[in-house]
Amino acid sequence: MLLHQQFVRMAKKHSKKFAIIDKTTKSKVPYSRALIGALILASKFRKYDEGFIGIMIPTSAGAALATVGAVMSGRIPVMINYSTGAEANAKYAQKKCSFRTIITSRALLEKIDCPVIDGMVLIEDIMASVTTGDKLKAALKSKLPIGMILNSIHRGNEDDTVGVLFTSGSEKDPKAVQLTHRNIASNIQNFGDYVKI
Repeated sequence: MLLHQQFVRMAKKHSKKFAIIDKTTKSKVPYSRALIGALILASKFRKYDEGFIGIMIPTSAGAALATVGAVMSGRIPVMINYSTGAEANAKYAQKKCSFRTIITSRALLEKIDCPVIDGMVLIEDIMASVTTGDKLKAALKSKLPIGMILNSIHRGNEDDTVGVLFTSGSEKDPKAVQLTHRNIASNIQNFGDYVKI
């Protein structure tokens, strides 16, 4: 199972159900709107270098949509921990995984007193650049049959890296752990079986 493609299938099947309940912003995002948001972000992320792209956004609807949008665009999200030294962790991730662009939030940087470092792109600026045309294009694309949407986004295979997490670094330097679609899909399946959903 390719996770971003499964997201599209679920969004089409359950368009009116909630995909995300964001306790931070007290918002509820239905699948239909989540799909549109992910498609918009995917189109914006295509202008950045292929390969790894940093994501340093608090756990929220924005973080979820940025992650899905990155994968839909063919980029591999590198999740950057900001709670244990954002600036150092961001620079370390860039060096360790050889990438430049980090999607982050101005509000987060201000809250944690982290400077904007080279390569950081603020999600607020990306969202401010979204035009009415971008929204209409994504909304129309979201209404297409599943197969057409899937053909318009990144394909890949189950053994492709879908994301990178870092170990805590309690023993030595943090290690970049590459997770594949198959790894995460297996976790989803096993958890679903365990809790009977």
